Amino acid sequence: MLKRLIFWSLLLSTLAACKYSRYVPEERYLLWKSEIEIKDGGRADALAEGVIRQKSNRKLLFQSLRPGLAIHSWGNGETENFWSKLGKEPIIFDASQSKRSAELLQRHYFNKGYFQVQVDTSMLYNKSRKRAEVRYTVKRGPRYRIDTISYDILENLEALGIAKSKDSKIKEGDYYDLNDLDAERSRLQKFFLNQGFYNFSESYIVFDADTNYASGAHRVHLKMIIRGIPKRQGDSIVYNPFKPYYIRDIKVVPDFSFQTSPTNQDSLTFLTYQLKFQDLNYKPRYLTDAIHFEKGDLYRQTKISETYSHYSGYKAFKVTEMVYTPVEGDSGKSYLDVEIRLVPEDKRSFNAELEVTNTSGNYGISGSVGIINRNLFKGGEALSFKINSGLEYQPTIAQSENLSRTFELGAEIRIDWPRFLLPFNTVGLFRKRMQTRSSVSIYANRTARVEFDRETFGGSLSYNWKESPYKSHQVDLLNISYSNLFAIDTTFIRQLDPIQILAFSSEFISSSSWRYTYTGQESVSQTFYDFFSTNLEIGGTLQSLLTNSIGEINEDDVSTLWGAPAYQFARLELDYRYYIHPSKDQLYAFRLNSSYILPYGKSRFEREGELLRLPPFSRFSFLGGTNDLRAWPAYRAGGGIERVSSYADSSSNFSIGTLKLLFNLEYRFPIYSSLKGAVFVDAGNIWLTGGLESAESAFALKNLARDLYIGSGFGLRMDLDFFVIRLDTGLRLRDPGYWQAGEEWVISTKPVLPNLTYNIALGYPF
Repeated sequence: MLKRLIFWSLLLSTLAACKYSRYVPEERYLLWKSEIEIKDGGRADALAEGVIRQKSNRKLLFQSLRPGLAIHSWGNGETENFWSKLGKEPIIFDASQSKRSAELLQRHYFNKGYFQVQVDTSMLYNKSRKRAEVRYTVKRGPRYRIDTISYDILENLEALGIAKSKDSKIKEGDYYDLNDLDAERSRLQKFFLNQGFYNFSESYIVFDADTNYASGAHRVHLKMIIRGIPKRQGDSIVYNPFKPYYIRDIKVVPDFSFQTSPTNQDSLTFLTYQLKFQDLNYKPRYLTDAIHFEKGDLYRQTKISETYSHYSGYKAFKVTEMVYTPVEGDSGKSYLDVEIRLVPEDKRSFNAELEVTNTSGNYGISGSVGIINRNLFKGGEALSFKINSGLEYQPTIAQSENLSRTFELGAEIRIDWPRFLLPFNTVGLFRKRMQTRSSVSIYANRTARVEFDRETFGGSLSYNWKESPYKSHQVDLLNISYSNLFAIDTTFIRQLDPIQILAFSSEFISSSSWRYTYTGQESVSQTFYDFFSTNLEIGGTLQSLLTNSIGEINEDDVSTLWGAPAYQFARLELDYRYYIHPSKDQLYAFRLNSSYILPYGKSRFEREGELLRLPPFSRFSFLGGTNDLRAWPAYRAGGGIERVSSYADSSSNFSIGTLKLLFNLEYRFPIYSSLKGAVFVDAGNIWLTGGLESAESAFALKNLARDLYIGSGFGLRMDLDFFVIRLDTGLRLRDPGYWQAGEEWVISTKPVLPNLTYNIALGYPF
């Protein structure tokens, strides 16, 4: 660790010592600093900072450290040089850009209602170091409010009741803000597009702001004007009224090509839809189930968006395009002919994944290869076959100083249907907006370690549907798994307590579950949004029936099926997240995660003459890992105030629980180009309940603060758009296992550097 600190110190010193202006042309200056000063109090907001046209090279931690610029200076200033291309060339100060920035800054605050804003620009030059600094001094003045709102709107639009709507983004008494006016334009456009006015544009809505007709100082009168579609007649402009459009003919072309023109097309009418094709490789129902509008319907943009979303969910077409042809009817009605063009994906595709992991010094590699065969039965079904394998070196449970090899090999066969898989015809039975889907999967997995060798088989039948664009449901009607333990080391098994032994015994589980997911994110630019997911699983009902008929009772009075203990349980998991986007590149993320499992019925086990009810080991909760309590490895923390981790050496026990509470807080920010940073705090614990607990592992609400594990850390993320590579370094702050000794704040009572936890993973943790 000392070597690492020396290396990074030397690197930072080298970067700071670079002559950044080495390749700045003569009589020119490197833009070293640009800042905004608000004379009448406060700080410039992120949007104001964003309008500055020319900004200095990115800095790291403090002003004098510019990594991109420093790396560029290692080269020869030519674009062909490796270091020059790797780094960022110096930003040369341009006075015209500063002038333009001042104009944009003034416009920004004017649009915010500061109609008397003044912006002055001052430059400071350092000729010896060839650096320039720019300061924009802003005196905003008073901010104006909306006094009254009037409307000049076409009669057929005003009749829809948009004036003074409770959903309006502008209200009397609010501050004048151009962003609010734009939001109101956007809202009205969506509203009119869902009332049949398919050619309505935001540009048809005009706002007239006038301070002369306001009733008081620093007030503005606002007038909304919607006159119609402008059209030139001679030297004047006339306005044609908006007319609602109705859907007339709907044509679907499932084998459309942008490269070739269709010839000798066949046609087929299914329900009210017309199919045009050269070779019909799909069942008609598959093509029309995704269309959320019918002949004779009023044009509604939401139905169009739902149709695009439905076709996208099929994952069978590269491109989905809708072309509209306006048609005037004899009765004066306006119609649209719609042609839906679908460009099919390849029949088969291959995919491969590779991941390298390092969790607290446990090195591993895993990968998978798969093939997808689309449109298996001409109804949009997708057959997928996947093989995955992994190799990891990790400490044994009993002797953590000894690394053992863990090898995994698994395979899965899965079929997905773009509808509910039911034994009867479901055409027209479910609303199209539900976007119903089903899947059947069968899998097998083999895990081999020094201590044990286990094989698992299973399968599931699942149904998915959408309640709305923001709410979705998944029901696993049947989920079956059978785990068979081939071998286990006898010395190792003697060192485990009775509950831990559950991890190394055969088990048969049958369950049904329901998952509900809500996401409040409507757009990527949304400032505040939340996410909620809950999963309720009921296990053992089928297993209980089979046990009653063909099961056995072993010598420990435990119900078994095919030699495996029978389990009945109910498990509830809750996951709530809240996100705050103060700017495009910054994010605050908060998560609250909890779970509880209740065993009952056949889940009977005897320990020292006491009858206990235990859930299967795979359903116990654990703490730690790359997406959880990141300062501890998985299963190496928890159990109330039981002592699990050791700070004197690398030895540690593992812990499981029936009740879990976890809190996460993370701040994400940009560092340089695609490199992002994060600081985080994680806190939580797991406990045992239902008679399994000891005095140390029991849960009591009054002891919640006492029982919390707390970890913090810093993360680096390489965001490459299509995937994210993440490195998190976790720092242990508080370990309740040392509460009784008065040493729970391990950040000050235990060695720090040897107990850092490094997590490498793909994707964000939540």
